[in-house]
Amino acid sequence: MARPKAYDQDAVLDAAMRVFWRKGYVGTSMADIYGATGLKPGNLYATFTDKETLFHRAFEAYINLFRSSLPEGLSGRAAIHAWLDTQARLATEDPDRKGCLIINTVTEREAHSPRTQALAMERLDEITDFFRTELQAAHRAGEIAADADIEGGAAALTGTVFAIMSLGRAGASATTIRHVAEQAKLLVR
Repeated sequence: MARPKAYDQDAVLDAAMRVFWRKGYVGTSMADIYGATGLKPGNLYATFTDKETLFHRAFEAYINLFRSSLPEGLSGRAAIHAWLDTQARLATEDPDRKGCLIINTVTEREAHSPRTQALAMERLDEITDFFRTELQAAHRAGEIAADADIEGGAAALTGTVFAIMSLGRAGASATTIRHVAEQAKLLVR
């Protein structure tokens, strides 16, 4: 009879996610994972098989955090402005200055398998989709110019989030990061 797992898998994934988020995939050793999770190699490998599988599961846990940061009850310009403010706050208030695991993974792409690269790019596309949807809502509500370039605006706003999180990870000042967010809001006025 198999012995039941004596650990909380969600807590293990959260701990692993935070290590990958802080140190990157390449910079994270299995010893780091063992230390963060408290698991022994046998337990970890029995459940997650290898580092890449563990990363994928941890990345999916991060996606839930990412999605929970999206504004609720807002649409159009208000949703875009609120999410840019959230991104600036997250980038500056994190004492570890981890940035965004999606963006960190995209920038570390050479270290990842094609499957992981595709997973990260799908999430980056999800950010663009958020902006596209909200720009379309802003257009319908007359909050932006009738001839606004929705696709170009969505791409530019995604680039802004990329910049905000990269600047946060690099340790840029909160003032600089807030300026980037504020300037991006001018695209949606």
